Amino acid sequence: MNSSITTRIILADAQPVYREGIKSLLADHQSNYRIEEAGNSEELRPALLSFQPDILILDYDPGYFDADELVNTLSVIPECKVILLSSQQKKVDIFRLLDSNIYCVLTKECKKRDIHQAISCTLRGEKFFCTFALDLLLADRRKTLSVRSLPPEGLSVRETDVIRQIVSGKSNKEIAGSMHLSQHTIHTHRRNIMRKLQLHSAVELCNYALETGIVKLES
Repeated sequence: MNSSITTRIILADAQPVYREGIKSLLADHQSNYRIEEAGNSEELRPALLSFQPDILILDYDPGYFDADELVNTLSVIPECKVILLSSQQKKVDIFRLLDSNIYCVLTKECKKRDIHQAISCTLRGEKFFCTFALDLLLADRRKTLSVRSLPPEGLSVRETDVIRQIVSGKSNKEIAGSMHLSQHTIHTHRRNIMRKLQLHSAVELCNYALETGIVKLES
């Protein structure tokens, strides 16, 4: 990463001590980071709109951050990529915001190098999931998949391609650009895919793609 390029980061965490810890960790790195902070939705929304961050590092706690409001705000700034930071002790769905341009999922138990790797991957447009996050995803797919889902041959070639790009973490705008289609067309494809497969979230769609082999985890 070019250290002369400033990367704008918002740290959104209800606990000031954790924000200070991440700031200290980032300060030790060679890269040039400009950092803002937010402790709840009231602070985060105006910060996102005014600061226009490249990356949002979010410890998602529904007691402090409203998911619907966050999704709506992030849709206005699709360039902002999300690193979701959670705790293994919180038995919550860390993929609650998977549709909101999440590129990386970490836990607060991850090592320092994981944070830097996640930021580097995010800036390159790559996904990074810690082992714990992958374990949750793989465990969740066993619960959410059912016989009601159609086999891959029930989908069109274009729909299958759209699924791969959704699972890769691309937004509707990015998918539309890569497929030379309108965002409205991609939105329609997504809606039709979910209806065909009788799925209700991006998590279930990701699980379906893994189970059917549309998308394969790299070993």
